[in-house]
This record gives sequence, C-alpha cells and structure tokens, in this order.
Amino acid sequence: MTEADILNLISTGESETCEFKSSFNAETVETLVAFANSKGGTVLVGVNNSGKIIGVELQKETLRLWLNEVKSKTSPMLIPDVKALTANDKTIVVFSVKEYPVKPVAVKGRFYRRVANSNSLMTASEVSELYMQTMQYSWDSYPYPNATPDDLDNEKIERFVSKVKENKRLIISGTSMDVLRKLSLIKDDKPTNASMLLFAK
Repeated sequence: MTEADILNLISTGESETCEFKSSFNAETVETLVAFANSKGGTVLVGVNNSGKIIGVELQKETLRLWLNEVKSKTSPMLIPDVKALTANDKTIVVFSVKEYPVKPVAVKGRFYRRVANSNSLMTASEVSELYMQTMQYSWDSYPYPNATPDDLDNEKIERFVSKVKENKRLIISGTSMDVLRKLSLIKDDKPTNASMLLFAK
C-alpha cells in the first residue's frame, strides 16, 4: 500500500471495510474481529474520526506488541497484516484482515460483526447461525486467490459437462461457464478452489 492508496482510502471515509483510529486500543481489536467475521477490512491507526491524519509515535517494539495483543485477545487467534507507512509526513499503522474462514472470531468472549461503518455485538442466535454457515462452507468452495475464468481449461470443462449430461444426474443447460456457476464452481466470476483443482490449465 502506497501513500496515494492511504490518502484515497481516507478520502472515501469509514465504511463496511475501513475504520479510522486515533490510537491503538481495545476498540481496534474489536474492529478487526468484526471485519474477520464479515468481509474483511482495514484499520488505519493514526487517523481521527473526521479523517484527519494525526499520526502515531512508534517505538522499536510497538508493532510487535500491538500484534501480540490482537493475537492474545482473539479466539480463534487472529493474525492481521500490519505495516507502518508514511502519509503527509506522519506515521500511520495499517492493520488489514481478511474474512476469516472459520467463524465467528471472538475478542475476550464477545463476538462482533461489521454493519455499515460500525461494529455490532452479535446475539447468541447470530453467533450460532454464523457458526453453522461456516461449518457448511468448506475450503473448496472459497474463491481461488487472484484467479479468473481464463485460468480454466475449456476442454476439461466441456468433458465434465458432457459426462454430467450423459449420466443425467443433473438437468443443466447453458454454456460451460453457466454450468459452473450453477454448480457454484464459479462465484462472483471467480473460480473456486474446487474448480481450479478440477479444471486449471
């Protein structure tokens, strides 16, 4: 992430995937947990609520101590990416976390999710529902990082579709890509881990 990236992120304001913090505190960890339980996101430490860059003072071990605090207070253990960057001649610490594959993540026994630009404490029923969803959502159904449909071998796909139609186990129609979408092997125009295992060039 460059200075221009940071300034662009700040200009768009706090959102479902971005939050500003004047300093690192307990709420920073709560926000990272909320992001992990939702779509992932970024926390900029050293930026106040209005989007003004105020910067932070860092000592030699500061980043390691902050990261250890996140790890020690979360379960399952959350390990975000953390970097110290410069914007407008001031130091900003950028915490980034992806959607966690096994949810929900807790901080000191409390569960949060991201709603619009704020963190929401989850109810017992929401925690239970999210857990059940996670257990039914296996690794092979996640999008393969940085993959596109161009990474798939059309001949392999055509053979697969032909065999499915021959066996008449599924009534499917449309192009090969339509079939993969219907079978959830492509999600949001991105091949899943399963489709890459089966059809990668």
